Amino acid sequence: MPKFNPEPTDIQPPVRRGRKPSTAEKSAARLAEIAEAATVCFSEAGFRRTQVADIARQMGVSAGTLYLYADSKGALFHLAVMHVTRQPLTDLALPVTDPGIEATLRVLTDAISRRSYWPTLYAALASDKAPDLETLEAIGGEIYDTLTEERRTIWLLDACNLDIPELNTIYRRNVRGTYLMDLAKYMERSVRPDLSAPQKSIALRAAVEIIAWAAMHRRRERGLPDEYQATETEARNASKRAFAAALLSQTY
Repeated sequence: MPKFNPEPTDIQPPVRRGRKPSTAEKSAARLAEIAEAATVCFSEAGFRRTQVADIARQMGVSAGTLYLYADSKGALFHLAVMHVTRQPLTDLALPVTDPGIEATLRVLTDAISRRSYWPTLYAALASDKAPDLETLEAIGGEIYDTLTEERRTIWLLDACNLDIPELNTIYRRNVRGTYLMDLAKYMERSVRPDLSAPQKSIALRAAVEIIAWAAMHRRRERGLPDEYQATETEARNASKRAFAAALLSQTY
């Protein structure tokens, strides 16, 4: 598998300044590097295609060295899930063992439940107002911010969900399903009556994909022309406006 150059990550183990790191801190730092390499490989190739040797190659170490810190591919996937959900790695016993897919999924679902909150969309649903440009732009900005912050978790899920049936259920229900259903409820207040159910669903998904590309996918797309090298503010503003315009075109 080709070596993938990931985004810079700010998820690092704590090391006190002004003294040499302890053996425990060195181990924690190494474990964080392994978790990062595992995240990159699983996010690029999925669970089934990723091998322990791929992760070792991503790190530039031997597979034997990797096994000193994690005893299996399942353990490495658990580390990747902990890493993208910002769970501490400092207290894990080495080598990390595979706790089983149910324990890994609990880490994931707990993190999703803490973050799956859309205050602007929920406030719009609680009111009786029809969708308008200002509200839809605010909802689009909220989606942009969430996808930007959680993009590494989403990339990992997106790559691995078809390989792990239980993960696919979480991905469809908890990650994509909830806000799409709530957004559809909001848009139903003034959606054009001549649109069929498939037309409405496709239009809604297409509008969200505008945000998803700007917030996440453009960051991994290689060789983008200069005109797409936008600042965060430019990308956020352009995508939320396009999102709102796309949805308003479906209303009467």
